[in-house]
Amino acid sequence: MKIGIICSEFHPMNAAAAARSGSWVSLFGQLGHEVTIFTSSQANPSQRNLIRSWFRTPSNRAPVAKRFFQEICLGLDIACRIILKANKTEVNVITSPPFFMASLCALACRLVGTPYIFDIRDRYPNVLFELGLLSPSGLPGRLLLALEKIICESSLFVSTVTKGLVDDLRGITCGREPFLSCNGYSETAFQDQHLSNPPLSNFTIVYHGRLGRFYDINVLCEVIEILEKKEPGIKFLMIGELTNLKSRKSWGTVDFMPEMPLIELASILTRCHLGICLLKETDAMRKALPAKTFDYIGAGLPMIVSPSGELYQTVTQRGFGLGFLKNDAKIIAHAITDLYINRNQLKTFRKNIMNDRRKYGRSNQAKDLLKKICKEIFVKSQKNSD
Repeated sequence: MKIGIICSEFHPMNAAAAARSGSWVSLFGQLGHEVTIFTSSQANPSQRNLIRSWFRTPSNRAPVAKRFFQEICLGLDIACRIILKANKTEVNVITSPPFFMASLCALACRLVGTPYIFDIRDRYPNVLFELGLLSPSGLPGRLLLALEKIICESSLFVSTVTKGLVDDLRGITCGREPFLSCNGYSETAFQDQHLSNPPLSNFTIVYHGRLGRFYDINVLCEVIEILEKKEPGIKFLMIGELTNLKSRKSWGTVDFMPEMPLIELASILTRCHLGICLLKETDAMRKALPAKTFDYIGAGLPMIVSPSGELYQTVTQRGFGLGFLKNDAKIIAHAITDLYINRNQLKTFRKNIMNDRRKYGRSNQAKDLLKKICKEIFVKSQKNSD
């Protein structure tokens, strides 16, 4: 089958869309399918069957109006390429966000008659409502919700990353059950041999990736400051483009490292003691399972997470670390101190992760998605022949 993957980011970028789409490309290709990637200009040009836009990936740090403009430019460019290269794909998988880019690409698929899967990692209209940028009752908000519904109804099927989003999307998928395809860790990067790496000499809590609008940077900073005074032996390692955090003050117990390829990141994560992920207390974030948390699982790394929601439930129910119902810096810092003093609980968390780790590999999720695509294409072809 000729499958198109449409995403805003691709290898070598370290981002959720790149990680998710990369696993599809690898597995689909290994199983004999012809895969074509439509993406931004930042992707590695040496990748086989890659069609790059002239435009870069929209920046999370850009002002909202500028980001919308970047999304639309990227979306229009890729949409034109989908139309011009329509004979290269029999079905397309579009991952969103960026919502406006994905919407324009879905429109292009409809114009050329190529069935598409709409893969939703975040419900972008709802995120805009929670940020207070739009009102769901206002005309722009209602138009966005109507556009989302049309795109989902016109798709071959809708896939998404969490159980919360599955529940959320049932109302806009014409009675069809959204397909759950979780994120996962890269088995190529997080190889078993890394799990025996010796831990860092200092007790180290790691964060990697971006600190965008959906992460509680203020509480994270407060936790660091409390521990800096209370337990200076606890160090933090921040990996990625984190200028907004680095520039806040002169940090005494925080080391910063630049963004790096996942295969290099993996060997560092396995040497840390804890991973941390503090989301904002919004409805959208309570339904989120950030890609970085699967990297922690791949590294066998216990986690500190908050607030209540699907991430909290996953971590606490499976014994992968400590979860907190609210973003309370004092309570979180106190719990980290207890783990630092008494390491037995940390060993239990790691043992639990190691027991369940393999089921969270990306290849398992990609295989299930491919089976669903093949099944739906077969059903569609049968209907067309009747």
